[in-house]
Amino acid sequence: MYLSYYYLNRLKEKAVEQYPNYNPQDGYMICRGYLPGIAVNQFKRWAMNPARAHRGNAVDGNYYDEHDGKREYNVWWTTAPPEEMWRPVVWGLQRHIDAIFRTGEWDIHAVDCITTRPGASKVYSHIDTPYRFEKYNQVDRVLGVQIIIPLDPFTLQNGGTAFLPGSHLEKIDFRDLEENRKEYDERLLSQGQQLLAQPGDVLMYDGRTLHSTMPNNSSSFRSALLINALQKDIIDDVRILDNNTDNVKT
Repeated sequence: MYLSYYYLNRLKEKAVEQYPNYNPQDGYMICRGYLPGIAVNQFKRWAMNPARAHRGNAVDGNYYDEHDGKREYNVWWTTAPPEEMWRPVVWGLQRHIDAIFRTGEWDIHAVDCITTRPGASKVYSHIDTPYRFEKYNQVDRVLGVQIIIPLDPFTLQNGGTAFLPGSHLEKIDFRDLEENRKEYDERLLSQGQQLLAQPGDVLMYDGRTLHSTMPNNSSSFRSALLINALQKDIIDDVRILDNNTDNVKT
């Protein structure tokens, strides 16, 4: 049993306390103190359970889209937590997600947890699903919203997510991003801002926003819950594209 009445009521209270304050020019919003500790701890246990590892950037420098049961990673993603764990989190954020989408009906495409090992140093600037696919890259409407909920403190030392406000308006070409990633990395590092947050805070942004995890220079693992919301009418197609191994995952 993952949920409790306290958990559900606390999410509802937090959703009411923090009315969406979204600026479409910035492309992101932050909600402080949203997810209660009981839920943070449940997701953190999921993130750190070796049996939940799904894919990742291994310590040998290679990316693997399937876990072999023993490989070690610098950054890894888990299998999806049960829906009864994450669906109430989404319910409480509905108005905030609505504010970013503005129009259309949306649903959840993917949920997982990401963990970064101490000493991991890779910066990998990218945009999120569905804009990383050619078919949707230049579509001029909000198709996807990414939600990041820290499960540990996000600090300058441990490398909380960096993002570039307003970059969603540029409609960054995925090919140019692939070919000139170092330049985008440098731009993100010089012009972007880093999320400094406590466990349970929430960062939500337009999926076209340039962003990356940052080097973890601390002595502790850093985890977060990731939720990808998409317009309902593209979810089935995106799942087909997502299962095509010719497409690089991020």
